[in-house]
Amino acid sequence: MNVIQKTFMKAAAKNFRPMMKNTYVMLGDLSKAFYEKNGKEALPIISEIAAKGGTEQAKIISKMMQVRDMNDMGELFEMMDTVMEMGMEVLEISDKRIHFKNPRCILGLEGTSRELCDAMMNQDKKMMSTLLGKELETNIVQSVAGGDKECEVILSIK
Repeated sequence: MNVIQKTFMKAAAKNFRPMMKNTYVMLGDLSKAFYEKNGKEALPIISEIAAKGGTEQAKIISKMMQVRDMNDMGELFEMMDTVMEMGMEVLEISDKRIHFKNPRCILGLEGTSRELCDAMMNQDKKMMSTLLGKELETNIVQSVAGGDKECEVILSIK
């Protein structure tokens, strides 16, 4: 994304950012409440709903831009970070994987559990898998939900 696109995106996103952040936090709060009430039994349901959300997210994204490979995925992540101001840093992009970190959880899952983070990450995994037309696997290196200082995730094509 060039400087002009980035500047335009930031300006356009300024008014939408609070609404989008609220939506993500609300999703996180609902997932936390369901998990706290039902424990590990809730995780398959949360995981399934997150995956469905990822599929729908991919449909929306595919109308805005074409995502053919991990480089395009990096561009998408950069746009998402510009819109949401997450503080995301892409550490590595290769043909088979993308490795990134965030200083905080956009869903507000800090201090909950790593397994809840894993279930919710199915949204990103399914979104990417749908866009790329390939199965992915997730490696959560660090998770603020699990008590780590930051989130660090590697998504790889199987």
